[in-house]
Amino acid sequence: MPGSTSERLRAAADALDQAAADADRAAGRFAEARLESTPWGISAPAREIAARWEAALAARDVDARVLGDATSDLAGRLRMAAHGRSARPRPATALST
Repeated sequence: MPGSTSERLRAAADALDQAAADADRAAGRFAEARLESTPWGISAPAREIAARWEAALAARDVDARVLGDATSDLAGRLRMAAHGRSARPRPATALST
């Protein structure tokens, strides 16, 4: 059996961190492509195609950023579990004064 549960959780968290970094790079490329795209002419159909392309790139940019954030959050939860800490916040207790 390869490694302890903690080691496997840390390895999975590392893999998720890499996936989150990849998603962030993809989001950056989508953003760059939006800045670099220009209409392919002055005709109405060309402007419509350019607008649709920009909207598609914007949507992919948002999707990649959301995916990267969620993946990073999951990696953090795995790391917490690997260290034996609960990934869920504990309920607050009343303090006596």
